[in-house]
Amino acid sequence: MKRHVMVFGLLALLALGFSAFASAEKGHDSSHGKDMAMDHSMEMKGHDMDMGEVIRTHTVDDLTLTYRLIDMHQRMKDMEGMESMAGKVASHHLMLDVKGKNGAMVHDAKVGFVITDPDGKEVKTMAMGMAGGHGADVEMMQKGTYTLKVKVKAGDKVVKDSFTHMTK
Repeated sequence: MKRHVMVFGLLALLALGFSAFASAEKGHDSSHGKDMAMDHSMEMKGHDMDMGEVIRTHTVDDLTLTYRLIDMHQRMKDMEGMESMAGKVASHHLMLDVKGKNGAMVHDAKVGFVITDPDGKEVKTMAMGMAGGHGADVEMMQKGTYTLKVKVKAGDKVVKDSFTHMTK
């Protein structure tokens, strides 16, 4: 539990930094960041702040869902001073960007994931809303095919999506 709080805190700080950087870059006050499109691959102080691999983009009932998978173990190994944390955090962070018909980010959505690993073990988790999307820490270290199901509640609209992803 302590580990998850620390990872969420770190991700929240990174997200706030991205938001402030993007606002400053465009000459906007950071309080207006909710409606601003976010580039998910930024450079900050000479470091590539990659926001993960896009593993799927799919439109369901006028909502565009973009899934990104961040390898947290690799990220910790690449961050100076955080190398020892690599084995103490969830292996991956699964992010979902939800955009409405107009292309604007839907910030107030509720997102839940059901992930089935290659051995058939099913794990359910709720995503937390954060700058740039909705995310959850997940374990995807085992090589093989995972089935990912998502349920998104945005206002009075509920959509479901399902797909497979292979880790190598």
